[in-house]
Amino acid sequence: MTAVARFAYRALSASGDIVDGEIDGPDVKSVIARLNEQALLPIQATEKRAASVFAFEFSFGGKNSFPAGDLALFVQQLTRLLKASLPLDRALEILTTLMEDKRTQRIVQRLLERVRDGSSLTDAMAAEDEAFPNICVSMVRAGEEGGALREVLTRVGDFLVRSEAIRQKVVSALIYPAVLLIVATGSIALILTFVLPQFESMFQDAGAKLPMATRLVMAASKTLRSDWWMFLLGIAILVIVVQRVMQREGARALRDRLILRVPILGSLITRFEVGRFSRSLGVLLTNGVPATRALQLAGATVGNRVFSEAIETLAARFKGGEGLAKSLEQAKCFPNLAIQLVRIGDETGRLQDMLEEIADIYDQEVERALERVLALLVPGITIFMGVVVALIVAAVMTAMVSINELAG
Repeated sequence: MTAVARFAYRALSASGDIVDGEIDGPDVKSVIARLNEQALLPIQATEKRAASVFAFEFSFGGKNSFPAGDLALFVQQLTRLLKASLPLDRALEILTTLMEDKRTQRIVQRLLERVRDGSSLTDAMAAEDEAFPNICVSMVRAGEEGGALREVLTRVGDFLVRSEAIRQKVVSALIYPAVLLIVATGSIALILTFVLPQFESMFQDAGAKLPMATRLVMAASKTLRSDWWMFLLGIAILVIVVQRVMQREGARALRDRLILRVPILGSLITRFEVGRFSRSLGVLLTNGVPATRALQLAGATVGNRVFSEAIETLAARFKGGEGLAKSLEQAKCFPNLAIQLVRIGDETGRLQDMLEEIADIYDQEVERALERVLALLVPGITIFMGVVVALIVAAVMTAMVSINELAG
């Protein structure tokens, strides 16, 4: 039996009014179909889930950028409104009332003002360089120039949804290890600052020469209690220094090269970057962006400097007449599977399809690699915490045994 869920929807009526409500259905497609039968144009339909006291959301980014996930939502809603044959300015006007986040509302409002002043959607988006990635602007430009804006926006929305899904998976996978590491560090600090001081007077009264391990542990406890502010200051200074150093291009390039050499992590980064590059390039080529320009824009979506520099080089080779597969092979950082699939795409005239296939393959590889990393990371943190606590307990017990022997 198919499970039925409750969906909250927002739709546009035949009179142009915004309608909010709730409806039951097995999935989003069924809900949209039922709304269409009621002469309503769905703008948004999301499943209502039970609230959780542990549910929370972080919003990062500059004041002129979309919060995480809002860019994909904006593009999808704009696409639905344009498919209803609404003028662009009217669609943007409606979206200014739909967006709940104030930052997103301001961005859409500025887009609306520029469009009403005579700018194209591409130029309006390009003026919001912090909000819209270059790849989105280029794809929309290709759509406007080719008279296929709605179709292009559909592809842009799908691309952003997939990219956001991968990002969310990575973030979600790292939350538990991060929390575990914080708890482990806090537990060790608690033992050093509150538990060990209870034994300090006993060790002093005994007057015995404590074992080296005990002296080291007690010294660490005393230092942490008296000079804790120095630790915090040192961490703050270290963070600032690292940030300043990482602003240098050479330092970032060195960091990215070293990361790729780290076992497991380097393989994970490689899969992630290859998947993101392949999907970006495939979407750009499908939307009619010239191949050389598409390579440059797809390279801009890659975060690792090793890959971005390699893509810049292969773009120059491709512009000089070298095949894409051979250019990828010369880059020395792309997996052989990706190169062979690109070669097949070149030979069969199905390069865009092969790039999508590569992206799907490596997105799945990223998920499997994350599972393997977590399978090692979580037990590793737990074992590390247990070893540290065991060493502290052993140091205390050794001292107590020594005192008892002297007393005996």
